[in-house]
Amino acid sequence: MSDDNFKVAVVGAGGTGAYYGGALARAGAEVTMIARGPHLAAIRTNGLQLRSVLLGDFPVECSATDDMSSIDRVDLVIFAVKSWGTDAAIEAMGSGNMIGEGTMIISTQNGIDSEAVLSKTFGEEHVLGCTATVSAMIAEPGVVDQGGGPGTLVIGELSGGPSARVTALVELCVDAGIAAESNDDIKLAIWEKFTFICALSGMTALTRKPIGEIFAQESTTEMYFQVLTEVAAVGRAEGVALPDSMAEDLLATTQAREAFIIGSMGHDLIAGNPIEIALLNGRVAELGKKHNIPTPANFAIEAALRPHEMGAVN
Repeated sequence: MSDDNFKVAVVGAGGTGAYYGGALARAGAEVTMIARGPHLAAIRTNGLQLRSVLLGDFPVECSATDDMSSIDRVDLVIFAVKSWGTDAAIEAMGSGNMIGEGTMIISTQNGIDSEAVLSKTFGEEHVLGCTATVSAMIAEPGVVDQGGGPGTLVIGELSGGPSARVTALVELCVDAGIAAESNDDIKLAIWEKFTFICALSGMTALTRKPIGEIFAQESTTEMYFQVLTEVAAVGRAEGVALPDSMAEDLLATTQAREAFIIGSMGHDLIAGNPIEIALLNGRVAELGKKHNIPTPANFAIEAALRPHEMGAVN
């Protein structure tokens, strides 16, 4: 697998999609960014600019469109839309010839359901498990800032075990400067990311504060840890072999991160955008009921944030 002639479609060229797609474009891949509104217009007029603490600042050589039916078969789809845009994006993906024989699909979405939804529509043979951990956002139309996070991309077969295509894709990503790695138990990795993001996004959205201010207070630190503990318990009930020390490990890892970090749901809430509460803490509360596991911290976050789910009323 080579960067040359490797075709990538980034479905949702916001912060996360632009970061990973931009890295691949700089390395020589033929990248098409799917965007809309002012962001799309700015990319078409002035190009896409990526400002990154990990990759540096550079213009992204790419094409951009809002019409997925116009895109011919690609080798890789990076599915990076927000949860509320999932159904429409999947329908549009199937409207043309973008998904063909050998096309791989990875999702950078938060949550634990993306791979199942994509597999149902396009077939399990196309979908790889993936977790992405990066703090990136649209600073203004046509400009994406990546200011924090390790920029990792973990990829694996949903059926488990190694595969040649995962190895080749990871090597391509590493060559592009992405901190990519394979994982033979990607479902475990997805649940670890889910646990992490439920606490990070849930607590920063609830408090409207970055993690440094959350961890400066004993009560909010305790609630942060409780969120982690509840998600881990639900995951184990779902049959995922999460380590006993995972909540403690994730808390320590997050406390060592940049103090200014706010989760994506926190950024969306502050900006008045729709938020992914149903996908995150609401999903934990739902699974807690299913397994008769108390999830009071996640329920409290869900209850407080549900009125903001559709964003600010204009």
